[in-house]
Order: sequence, then structure tokens, then C-alpha cells
Amino acid sequence: MKKILSFLFIYLFVSPAFGSQNYCKPEDEQSKFIIHIFGESYQRTEDKRQFLKGIEKLQIKFERGDKIRVVNHVGLESQTKLDQCLPGCEAKSIVDSLISNDCSMEIAKRDMVIFKKNYIRVLKQALSLGDQDYNVLDHMSSLDNFYRGRNIDGQQTLVFHSLLPSKVDPTKASSFDKSFVNSIQNKKLNLISLPKVSFVNPNRSKNTLQFWEDLKLKGDKAGLKIKFKTKIID
Repeated sequence: MKKILSFLFIYLFVSPAFGSQNYCKPEDEQSKFIIHIFGESYQRTEDKRQFLKGIEKLQIKFERGDKIRVVNHVGLESQTKLDQCLPGCEAKSIVDSLISNDCSMEIAKRDMVIFKKNYIRVLKQALSLGDQDYNVLDHMSSLDNFYRGRNIDGQQTLVFHSLLPSKVDPTKASSFDKSFVNSIQNKKLNLISLPKVSFVNPNRSKNTLQFWEDLKLKGDKAGLKIKFKTKIID
């Protein structure tokens, strides 16, 4: 895990985003990424590896001037940890650089170093929560609350969550029983909804899929109505 994080720090992205320089591309040219991380859900080493694989592959898509927002979730609470454009200056000829130097390469390099440090800090902070107990439906409600009334058109919304309840063994169906009972007794399942987001590299065990299917209560009106869209990046 440490090896992958170190690699991310060295390799991360291709350009910068702080200081007094504006690195954002025009609205019609920039890509917008919003990344939700539920660090509490990564209690198993294998799921942590899948999380880091997804993050590692996702970064390849980022380009100078893209808008990147990272939101960490803990229980029902969410907090934006990063919200900025990826630093970097547009490539120019020597002549163009002499005519207009509105973007300093030196400042951009400095800002990129800061961005990398902050990004790695956010990832480490999220993964450090993996030993805490949590309610998986609180996490879904947190996502629901975050997007209620918001327009997500024109951005890529990616959710990193194992989709496992707390303290379960995905190889043992019986380990899901307690979470299932608590979910149907204490939650209004049919009131939870999600926008069109993609869950990246969730746990895909048969028992995990069956847990979410069972919460639909065989189509009863009181059952869960969520339809998960997943994205596997490996």
C-alpha cells in the first residue's frame, strides 16, 4: 500500500493549481471530476488495493486545467478536501513566452508539488479510517444528502466505496445477517436515492451483491430503490 502511495506521489498528474495563477481551462474545455471517498468502508487489505488501483488509473485522465474536487465522507458527514484546477502552464514557444508570461513555469511547478502533497494527505487520511465501525446505509444517505438539489451535468462523478457493510467477511454469507437486520429495522430504505454516479472498484463478491439485492425486499414498496452503476478500473 505504501509503495503505491509513494508511486502516486512521484507520478501524479502532469501539471499544478494554487498561488496567484489561474490554471483553470475555459468552462467549455475543462473536464470536471468530483471524487467521493468513503475511507471507513475500506477495512480489508484487498479492498484497499482496489481503491488505490482505481485512483492510480483515474489520475491518467487528469490534464492541466481540469477541475478536481475530492470529498471525504465519514458516517453521515461529508467534507470537501480539495477543490481546484490541476496546475500547469500551457506549452508555448520561446517567442510566445517572451510576449506573454501570464503563467510562470516555476510557480506552476511549486504549486504542483503542493497539490501532490495535499492529494496524498487526503488519501492517507481516508484510508486511516478503515478500522472504524460504520453504517453502510448512512454512507448512501450521505451521498444522497450531498447531491440533493445539485446539478451534476457536465462532470464525472466517481464514488470510491467498497459497498461492504462494516466488519463483514464477503466470503461468508452469514456475516451479512446482522447488517441486513439492522438495515430493515432502523432505516427507511425506500427514501434513499442516488444521482447518476459511478462506484469505482467496489467489492464484487456474490455475497455483497446478494446483500444489496435482499435490501430491495423482493420489490416491496418499503425496499431499497437504489440501482448501482459500477465502474471497474484495474
